[in-house]
Amino acid sequence: MSLREFVERLERKGLLLKVKREVSPRYEITSLLLKAGERPVKFERVKGSSFPLVSNVCASRELVALALGVKPSDLLRTLLRAIENPKEPERMEAREYRELPPDLRRLPILLHYPFDGGKYITGGIVVAEDPELGTNLSFHRMMVTGKDRVVMRILPRHFHTFLERGLKEFAVCIGCDVHVLLSAATSLELGRSELGMASALRKTRVVELGGLLVPEAEMVMIMEMTGEEREEGPFLDLTGTLDMVRKQKVARVKRLFVKEEALYHAILPAGPEHKILMGMPREPTIFREVNKVCECKDVYLTPGGCSWLHAVVSIRKGDRTMEKKR
Repeated sequence: MSLREFVERLERKGLLLKVKREVSPRYEITSLLLKAGERPVKFERVKGSSFPLVSNVCASRELVALALGVKPSDLLRTLLRAIENPKEPERMEAREYRELPPDLRRLPILLHYPFDGGKYITGGIVVAEDPELGTNLSFHRMMVTGKDRVVMRILPRHFHTFLERGLKEFAVCIGCDVHVLLSAATSLELGRSELGMASALRKTRVVELGGLLVPEAEMVMIMEMTGEEREEGPFLDLTGTLDMVRKQKVARVKRLFVKEEALYHAILPAGPEHKILMGMPREPTIFREVNKVCECKDVYLTPGGCSWLHAVVSIRKGDRTMEKKR
């Protein structure tokens, strides 16, 4: 189920809030999203852009479960099965895309708060390819610094490793399927592709755009690192506190592909969708580690810990003799 198909399904079920009047990407959309809580929202007219904007599509476990076709109580087991039983994605011809000039000013990129370092792309998935390590999907916030320039917050994880190994060109997909969003947010071992997990969750299609193979999305940007660094931030982190300003790598947009009537997906910083996408995919990781030393029954990252700092773990009580041996 594509993002736009899921949004249409939410509308049919009466779960989608539609804002038809023109709204500003500067603070106003943030204000409306804060009022919406966990409810998915579609902004049909964003000032300065011809593209509608959607947010909160993964703002609750119930929404994620609806997208995956499972019960909320089955989400952990569903994610675990997909991690342990990856599948190959289906390759399709990219027929529905048109290329636009690589100008970020065309997109309804949000300025969330007065203290932000700039406008931020928050819903983009980086798709990177290494000849030996394969394909990696990951989230990285991107602060816009020019019509075709962004500063990317890159932690020393897999994408960073790919860059250290010489990667120059990569893709950023905006408006991905929910199962692709979840997989990109999951921490897999280096060398294991998140596309395999996504395909195990639901049927996943990949297309070739600009010479790169990417999961189907509403918008795809082909980008390259410039070799420059500049300050990134401030940015409201998951915990609701301001992340520090630091030097980060600069990337340039080389090509921009969009579907007809493409939806731009934005994730509100520290909002419910941010917490679900960063927190819930960590539950399978915790489960697998705990299960190495005892039988783990369930894991839940709590809202009280910002869906990041505090987890409740349920284990099956074993034989006391076995516990002593361990």
